[in-house]
Amino acid sequence: MTIHQLRVLVTVGKLRSFTRASRSLDVSQPSVTLLIQNLQRELGTDLFNRLGNKIRPTRAGEIVLVQAKGLLAKVDQLKERIDEITGKKRGRLMIGSTFLPSISFLPSAVDKFIKAYPRIEVLFEIGVRSTIVKALLDGELDIGVITRAPQVPLLITKPYRVEEIVVIAPPNHPLTKKRSVPLKLLGKEKFIVVKKGQGQIRDSVEKLFIKKGIPFNVALEISSNFGSRDVIRTAVANNLGIGFGYKNNTKIYVKAGLVKVLKVPELKLKQKIYIVAHKNRQRLPLVKAFSAHLRDLKK
Repeated sequence: MTIHQLRVLVTVGKLRSFTRASRSLDVSQPSVTLLIQNLQRELGTDLFNRLGNKIRPTRAGEIVLVQAKGLLAKVDQLKERIDEITGKKRGRLMIGSTFLPSISFLPSAVDKFIKAYPRIEVLFEIGVRSTIVKALLDGELDIGVITRAPQVPLLITKPYRVEEIVVIAPPNHPLTKKRSVPLKLLGKEKFIVVKKGQGQIRDSVEKLFIKKGIPFNVALEISSNFGSRDVIRTAVANNLGIGFGYKNNTKIYVKAGLVKVLKVPELKLKQKIYIVAHKNRQRLPLVKAFSAHLRDLKK
């Protein structure tokens, strides 16, 4: 049994496909199949069952996968420890992010980190909060940058920054001429938002309107995906309604004259962002280095 076999096994288990695993690992599919067959022969049991075009771990396979992930994590920790002792900064850092950080500050932060540490391989995964949290617990990610702090004892969560929610309108909208816009005036407007339950902004703003007894009139609903915020800002710029967004993410549109931010004193909504790591990984050199890098950028 080799470390390479274990990495292949974990990749197959994650992707549920020999073909996708071979592409991910950049090796031939027959090589992947042969490695798994040799490992099954060595362990004396099947590790996967084939169901049509898909494969699933057997009970034995599930146990081996859990142990393999733990062993690979220890191998990576050992390598990082040796690099720390010898003064080298190299290795692989797996970062997970929810939607908000991934469309605002994180890509730039990752790019600067790579330039500062060119010998470090950085893998950047974007997903929903529950997926990122599970990947952190399973050891598939080293560090996460997410909205809403997970209440999980095994994860160490630290507040990082706060994003302000703002109201955006077309540049020629009558409300843009007001120095201050009462929330009740927005109850007469039509909103462009993501579908209910698919976005933190939509949910937070709608709850506020309901609490204040103000109508929340939706003109257009957009399915939440990685491009939905751009669609909302474009729709607002084309006079289809009023939208909501994070202040930092709207700056480029405001600067270009496509939208304007309304001053709504009653809209005191903010989104907290957290840095999260498994308690067994938070002290790893690369995790510590990236955490320090994010804090330095914030200053």
